[in-house]
Amino acid sequence: PQVASVGLTEQEAEGRGAAYVTATYNYSDTAYGASIEDKDGFVKALADPEPADLGYHIIGTDAATLVQEAANAMRSRLSADAITQSIYVYPALPEVVQRAFGPLPF
Repeated sequence: PQVASVGLTEQEAEGRGAAYVTATYNYSDTAYGASIEDKDGFVKALADPEPADLGYHIIGTDAATLVQEAANAMRSRLSADAITQSIYVYPALPEVVQRAFGPLPF
């Protein structure tokens, strides 16, 4: 599988004393991810309560493409709410990035 990351890892966030939460979402839990049978792919998001994401880690099909969306969100300092409330084409793999933010408490 492809691997792509942008931003901090959990270890780096802890080292900086950042307050953060993590959320993950499996590719196979989306319609498109299930249709391509990517059973191992997932998106992991690290975010803090401020309107900024700390990092994204994506493993799976088209990870190098999906990480671009994550990089744009970080650069724009979008809040988790801005991502969860965005409109995504269905079914499409970028939906997995959006859904990774669903369980975040802010």
